[in-house]
Formats: sequence, C-alpha cells, structure tokens
Amino acid sequence: MSQLAVGFANGAVTVIRGDLIHDRGAKQRIVYESEEPITGVEFREGPNTTLYLATTGRILTLTITGKGQGQPAKVLEDTGCGVGCMTFDEANGDIVVVRDDAIHYYGVNGRGPSFAYEGPKQLVSIFGDYVALVSPQKAATPTKTNGLLRRFGGSRTDSLFNSSTIALLDTDLKFIAHTETLMFEVKALFIEWGDFFLLTLDGKVGQCPNNVLNSMLTATAVQISREVSAAKA
Repeated sequence: MSQLAVGFANGAVTVIRGDLIHDRGAKQRIVYESEEPITGVEFREGPNTTLYLATTGRILTLTITGKGQGQPAKVLEDTGCGVGCMTFDEANGDIVVVRDDAIHYYGVNGRGPSFAYEGPKQLVSIFGDYVALVSPQKAATPTKTNGLLRRFGGSRTDSLFNSSTIALLDTDLKFIAHTETLMFEVKALFIEWGDFFLLTLDGKVGQCPNNVLNSMLTATAVQISREVSAAKA
C-alpha cells in the first residue's frame, strides 16, 4: 500500500492510495479545495499523517489520517510560495519554504526559525545537513564555474540566457558551503541513493561531482573550526 498527493492549479489536492507500483487498484479522493493554486504538497508521516500544503497565498497543514482527520486545514502563515519553493526535511519533520527574502522553517504547530538569504529562488531541496537552492542567474549571490558546467557542456552563447545559480547552505552554522553558476536551466533537484542530482530543462540528468561535495565538507570543517576558536577566545 502506498499513497501520493497531487496539487492542482484550480486549488484542489487529491490523495491517491493503493498498490500504485503494481497497478492493482487505487482509490482517490479530494482532501482540500481552495481558490488559490496549489504550489507545493509534502507528506509528514507518523501516528497521524499530515499534509503540508503551499498555495500562492498561504502555508497550511491538513491531517488526513489519525487524530484530527476531517478537521479543516490549519493555516501556518498567510504568505505562500512559488512552485518548487517548498520541500520536506526528513531529519526533523519540518518543511523548508524559500522566498525572495529568506529561508523559512515550519512545523505542524507553526512557523519556526528563518535565515536571511535575499534574492529570487526557483527550487529548494534538502541534501544531508544542507539546503540546496537554485536561483536565476541574476540572483545576488557569489558564484564560480567548475565541475557541473564541464559535466553538462553546452553553448556559451545560449548559456548567457539559460543559466542558473546553485547554492548549498548550512543553516545551522549559518554559512554558504558552496555556490556556482550553471550554464543551463535546472528543472528539478532530487536525492537518490544518498547522492545529489540535477534535472535540466532539456531532460539531462547529472550527479553532483565529488569535487563539489569535497568543497562543501572542507567549508564546513573550516566553519566549525572558527566557531570552536571563537568559543575558546
């Protein structure tokens, strides 16, 4: 038995349950309706199954099984987010929502901490202890070109108009572990088998190179060393 939730531009959220892998029958029902387009849906499993919902104007939670099932959706904040700008952090059961002003955390009981990081954002994902962000090329973040650019190739002329900036941030230590310019547009970020992958608009899939991961680990070690030194001073 498995389940998935689908959000629609007409404001509806449908949950589908059944043996989806073997196509042995499934049931679906509409669990939420709104006048605002749905921009994100995330599951939070546990004694109660909760959906985190994002619309263009709100962030909400909705219990779909267990205690609280059948009650109206709870509004966590009257500010929504764009498509691709909400993700689930499995480490703590919270969601991460990114807007132009900052990175925001939300739990089932309301809003958590926020971390300032200005600039437009297109995608967010969680990779271990890091928050991965994709922004348009004009985002005001430091960049550099290295392994990911060489891995995908492409025309430099086209890349001037179809580039993105990716940044990996450690919000606990409050620093940027890695950032660079990619000479292609990123459609999706996803984590599989413990590795970090990018899907481009033209359908290419690439894995984050080891030199990027090593750069992140080095930056983290340096930051920890600085924090320890500051604490001893």
